[in-house]
Amino acid sequence: MHLHRHHQDTTDARFADLLRIAMDGYRVRQEAFSQAIAGFSAWNIDEETATLTLTGDGGQATCVYQATPIVTYLPASESLAWVWANYAFPALSRSRAGRVRELALETGYQVFETPQLRASPGDMDELCALALHHLQGVAVFKAKGQEPWVCYVLHAVA
Repeated sequence: MHLHRHHQDTTDARFADLLRIAMDGYRVRQEAFSQAIAGFSAWNIDEETATLTLTGDGGQATCVYQATPIVTYLPASESLAWVWANYAFPALSRSRAGRVRELALETGYQVFETPQLRASPGDMDELCALALHHLQGVAVFKAKGQEPWVCYVLHAVA
């Protein structure tokens, strides 16, 4: 979310500070998550229970995270949609994802209230970082195996 040079009010300054904090946390959390899951070879998302299960070779050693889907993303068209507005997801997921809308009031930026928007891959990462920070998650998991991609904020191991 790049600000225009002429945007210099206090709302923009607070947003820039929040974004910097969120991106710093995002990088640290993603690195820690990558190390934590290095021994797992398979993953499965259960949309009904909103969980991510990681499994080691031979089906052994599993790890389960609560997974809040936050955005879907179509890289070819740079189209991002918030899960809270996407009825393809179960009510539990939409409800949990709805907390991201609180960022509109907190930041003064309506991007969090806009169901679908154009976003570069960098913008998507920044929005995921802000959601991760706001939801106090442990990492962002991006399911990129098919389109649209789905990004999840992960929470403590269930």
